[in-house]
Amino acid sequence: MCIIENFMALILSVLMTFGAYVPESYDIAGVPQKSDEAVRIVSFNVRCKDDLYGSVEGRSELIVSALGQYVPDSFGVQEATQEWLDIFTDKLGDSYAMVSQMRDGKKSSEASAVFYLKDKYNLIDSGTIWLSDTPQEFASKFSLSFCPRIATWVVLENKASGERYTHINTHLDHVLESVRVKQVEVLSVKIAELKALGYPVVCTGDFNTKQGADAYNKMCEIMTDSKFIATESDDGATYINYGRNRLETKPIDFIFVSEGVSVDTYKIIDEKIDRMYLSDHAGLCADIKF
Repeated sequence: MCIIENFMALILSVLMTFGAYVPESYDIAGVPQKSDEAVRIVSFNVRCKDDLYGSVEGRSELIVSALGQYVPDSFGVQEATQEWLDIFTDKLGDSYAMVSQMRDGKKSSEASAVFYLKDKYNLIDSGTIWLSDTPQEFASKFSLSFCPRIATWVVLENKASGERYTHINTHLDHVLESVRVKQVEVLSVKIAELKALGYPVVCTGDFNTKQGADAYNKMCEIMTDSKFIATESDDGATYINYGRNRLETKPIDFIFVSEGVSVDTYKIIDEKIDRMYLSDHAGLCADIKF
């Protein structure tokens, strides 16, 4: 059955890319209700390139539709190539503003961009650091890191209430746990600086490390995994590999929060739209009260 489902998803993705197929419905049944007091945060590794199980062009329609239904206050994306950034700007630019920085100067470079509702929030401050010994140096990296890795952050102010929070978004090395630990150490310094501003901090990202591993545990020394303090919480893997990674049970993508906040809902966005997965990763959604 898995082979048949994947084959059908492949065919549908190809047809959708060339305009020969339109999904019957973009509706997602599992979108949780959000209270007026909560701030909705979403994280999504959108997959940087075309795959056999989903092209960027085909999947982008689904991801944009999903974001339109979840309506996050701010969301962080990983593996966001210039193609992806152009798609989000074109499709969501009426509602969302973007802060982004490419991690290096390569044509295939990626951003860990943050988007926010521009009619609801003022951008107070923003920036990007490189997860290296020289965090302010463009394209810098640890010697054993496969490629430069970054963290991009925004400080947002609710135009109506004046309430502020910081959203920092990142994507760690995918090869060595020892490198990820060093990257978290750099990230921790920045998070401590952002906390010192006196506003709540949320950190989203693809950490490429499993719950309970060294890099994850180091993050938990400074922040809390929203999954474990949510009133309603999902459990399961986030690297789903278009539904093929069925034996994995632990997430590698996380939404961390600073102390003093509560979480209504932690949701894994792993729904299919008309038999098509949105990415090789599931997205994450957390409704947070500051």
